[in-house]
This record gives sequence, C-alpha cells and structure tokens, in this order.
Amino acid sequence: MNVGTSAAIMLLLTPFLAVGPVRLDPLIVVCVILLGALGTGIAYLWSVNVLRAWGPTGQSTVTYVIPVVGVVLGVAVLGESLSWNEPVGAAIVLAGILLAQGRLLRPRRQPAVLPVSPDLGVADGP
Repeated sequence: MNVGTSAAIMLLLTPFLAVGPVRLDPLIVVCVILLGALGTGIAYLWSVNVLRAWGPTGQSTVTYVIPVVGVVLGVAVLGESLSWNEPVGAAIVLAGILLAQGRLLRPRRQPAVLPVSPDLGVADGP
C-alpha cells in the first residue's frame, strides 16, 4: 500500500520536478524493470523467508547489517580506506544484533521433550 501510494505521488510530481528532459530509451526502461524486478523482488522474497524463519525481531535486525556490508564492500571492491572506527562500529552493531536476538547473554532453552507412546504418538506426560 505505501509503495503504491509513493509511486503514484512520484508519478504525479515527476513532470514538475524533473530538471531536464526525460528520455525513455528501451535500454533505460529495461534496466529500470530489471532493477525493480531483480533487486527489489529478490530482497522482498529474502525478507519474507527471513521473517518466517527468524520471526519479526530477527528479521528487523537484518537491516542493521547493511552498513557493515557497505563498508566491507567499499574496502574490498572500491579500495576505500579503513580507519579504526569502522571495525569498532561493526562490532557494536553485531553485538547489538546478537543481544536483540537473545544469543549473547542468556543461554538458549532446550525444548521440552515429551515421552512418545507407540499407539498415539505423544503421551500426555509422566
């Protein structure tokens, strides 16, 4: 709903806000469609799968990793310099993610195992 509303607003405002003439060559249109379908589509599917697997708290922490990945890619691909504060910030972000997901301070609880009855599957208890 929000994406559709934003698209409609941008569609209405673009003729008034565009600085120069807009060209819609076939290559430009194909690139925009591929960017929307591949980039956004794959990210949406990944987000839904993470939500199903990790739940809402775990899924929300995925977005905190984006700046860390950006810094790593900037250093590895673009040859950007790395100073002391980037690794420290990454460590703080990762510690926050682990803390939010409950993996840092408290040990994980093991699920209770019920005795199995051969005729009914799971017994009512001891």
